[in-house]
Amino acid sequence: MLLCFFGTSAYAAPAHRLIADPPPALRTAEGFLVADISIAVDNEAGLRDLLKDGAVLELEIQASVERLRSLLGNAELGRQTRVFLLRHDPLSREFLLTVPGAEDAGDIRERNLTRLLHAGWKTLTLPLVSLKTLRAEGEDEEFAVELRVTLRHADVPPWLQKNFVFWSSEVAPQLHFTLPFAFDTADGDGQATP
Repeated sequence: MLLCFFGTSAYAAPAHRLIADPPPALRTAEGFLVADISIAVDNEAGLRDLLKDGAVLELEIQASVERLRSLLGNAELGRQTRVFLLRHDPLSREFLLTVPGAEDAGDIRERNLTRLLHAGWKTLTLPLVSLKTLRAEGEDEEFAVELRVTLRHADVPPWLQKNFVFWSSEVAPQLHFTLPFAFDTADGDGQATP
């Protein structure tokens, strides 16, 4: 009897996975090493339902630039973090994407979640560190950029405020990339080819 009861009421949550397509790439622009990132999710319908139920999500991109060393640990030369808040406004029936702390901070509003994610996450450019800083370490040195992309709940969802037992703040597994960079791989146009 219990099996019948739980069998009819059990609900499997849709799988969420972050997708980086195309994969992140490094380039040099205006005296900086820059990472180009494009992020999407595999299940926008599940994400839409989660947001309409009151969830506030944050996509966090952490990037660190390290000089590779063989004997000692790698030396960190720079770190950048960009956080996007994603939520749904039930009054206006719009999805909102906020980029706090960025130069172009503000809300992007859109009724269509697909268009909002495309406008906010499809072409991200993250300046990492100045080329002057890298050259000071030596142009024959090798560097690596570590990128971590996480999608998680910014707040405890309203339906879980009293029950934390099997709940994780992570909405999708973290993406992790290691991108090598060396000055001898930069061509005449300043494009880094890791």
